[in-house]
Amino acid sequence: MVTSSRSSEADSAVAAWLFAGTLDDVWEGEMCAVDLDGAEVLLCNLDGELFAYEDRCPHLANPLSQGDLSEGVLTCAAHEWQFDARSGHGVNPASVCLHRYPLRLDGDRIFVGVGEDE
Repeated sequence: MVTSSRSSEADSAVAAWLFAGTLDDVWEGEMCAVDLDGAEVLLCNLDGELFAYEDRCPHLANPLSQGDLSEGVLTCAAHEWQFDARSGHGVNPASVCLHRYPLRLDGDRIFVGVGEDE
């Protein structure tokens, strides 16, 4: 059973929930990139739990979707920065963090919250 990841951001802060695809688009252990009204989003499915991040490395903004997802670690293809795909926290270097988007499921449909009110 697939579940959505918990978000630290309240649902009320989300300006829009956008359809990002279905569970068939991101199988367990895989990742995929989607463009949601100009927001480049990376979806990751780890052991049946979904996570959504901005699809750019905080180092030089290279797309993380061009990198690798292995054993729960996202590795940027450009300079091999690594991130915990469950939390978005940096593994190497540890001082960085990915921008996480709230995510929810409606059946097998994936929705990502973009345009949070600041």
